[in-house]
Amino acid sequence: MLEAPTYLPSQILKDAAKHGELVVFVGAGASMLCGSPDWRGFASQVVGALEKGGVLSFLEAEQLRGLGDSRRTLSIAMALAKEKGIEIDFDSILHPAKPAAIGSELYELLSGLRPVFVTTNYDKWLDEAGPEDFSTEVKVGGEAEPAKGPGKRPKYYLREHLSSALLTERGAVIHLHGSYKAQSSMVVSLKDYIAHYADPRVQAFLSAMFKNHTVLFVGYGLAELEVLDHIIRSNESLRTGTAEPRHFLLYAHRSTESVQTRFIEQFFRDQCGVCVVPYCIDAKGHQEVVEVFKGWKSELDVRDPTTLDLQSHLDLCIASPTTVNREAALRLVRSRPELASYFVNSLKDAVWFGDLDNAGFFDPEYSPTVKVVESERGTMYQAEGWPALRYVEQIAASAQGDQASRIAGIVRAISSDAQLRGLDNWRTWWSLATVLSQLPLEVLTDLDVDMIRFWLAGRFESNMVGHELGAKLLPRLLDSSEPANWHRALLLVDALSMIRLTGEPS
Repeated sequence: MLEAPTYLPSQILKDAAKHGELVVFVGAGASMLCGSPDWRGFASQVVGALEKGGVLSFLEAEQLRGLGDSRRTLSIAMALAKEKGIEIDFDSILHPAKPAAIGSELYELLSGLRPVFVTTNYDKWLDEAGPEDFSTEVKVGGEAEPAKGPGKRPKYYLREHLSSALLTERGAVIHLHGSYKAQSSMVVSLKDYIAHYADPRVQAFLSAMFKNHTVLFVGYGLAELEVLDHIIRSNESLRTGTAEPRHFLLYAHRSTESVQTRFIEQFFRDQCGVCVVPYCIDAKGHQEVVEVFKGWKSELDVRDPTTLDLQSHLDLCIASPTTVNREAALRLVRSRPELASYFVNSLKDAVWFGDLDNAGFFDPEYSPTVKVVESERGTMYQAEGWPALRYVEQIAASAQGDQASRIAGIVRAISSDAQLRGLDNWRTWWSLATVLSQLPLEVLTDLDVDMIRFWLAGRFESNMVGHELGAKLLPRLLDSSEPANWHRALLLVDALSMIRLTGEPS
């Protein structure tokens, strides 16, 4: 009787799990243990649906199945289904009435690890495996707290969902090739593959995954050249020859295939920078993969990325503010609001303005108040800052056209809201004065100068606000060739000359 082997993960895998950098990439081999078809069986059943629907005769179906290339068969079958208006029941094709016990056990074990999952499978096994995950509620500036009830594991399957920020969502399932739940999302035909892997969002996602994370392939043969290409391009160990491979491929083998296995290990290590982790299937067949994860269960301590890890991720997005990276950064900040201040304080480029505006960062509801602090020295007043407004200060001088008009509108909305709510924050007025003093003069109106009076007439010291307007905006108005700006200069001088009551706190 064969002795049961002991499986232990490598230190690189352990470290990746501990630092929140582990991604488990699940392929069709895992789903087949549940009873899902392999690629050829999947293609055959899609052809069978066309035959049943009267689109193909028995002979036509037989010959379509016999093309010898499952992707080619599927490409033709899917085109016929679309042409003839046939709805393919992918749910019944992919999922048996009851999954095989060994497959369910594998997915339970995978689910228990709670890394980030990426899969090329269309099926539901990862989505529904294991107990529901408990989500966390994060207070701004505070610590994560348990939510009141369980939340469903986040699932992403549309191409527009793809961003590197998803790789920070522990427990998330990312369907790289779409899901059976949305047929339009499924990457099936050759045309689908070409369009999918040419999409910059897909390219950026794969590049970030293989460059910044450790990927463990389960039930996946790495036969798709598109995925291999991104592994090779992002692999430091291949370029330098000094680093150990950081990606791993679980590989089923028989004891009689030791020479072949050695060649496979050498190929993936030398050509792809991937470490093959062989496991012998002599005793239990492909079910042995379950024993692997039973052995790893207590060894892989998968944790959330640290705040420093997440900040580092934001830094990468900020350094290269492509559309994809901007979407990724905003998605991460929405899911982790405690990162918002760090994120906005790091921004200098005006390219982010539209994204921040659309995401509501400049909404007046976020206008900070002045806090009253009682201490031994008496009553003190603490003015809260607003990182989003400081960002606008930095880009105001370069704003032109519609962007400048929009910034002027933001200044007016914040000021008007403060009047309605009785807010009196001298740091906000100082920021608004700095912004207004830098905008193109053509976006300013007489009403804007009247608005300034409210900033200057507050309870608190307004010297900084007055200096900003008098030293920067007034000279620009006077130097203008437009008579309307001379008139605004007079209005501004009148506002700056207002007599304030004494006795206000400072």
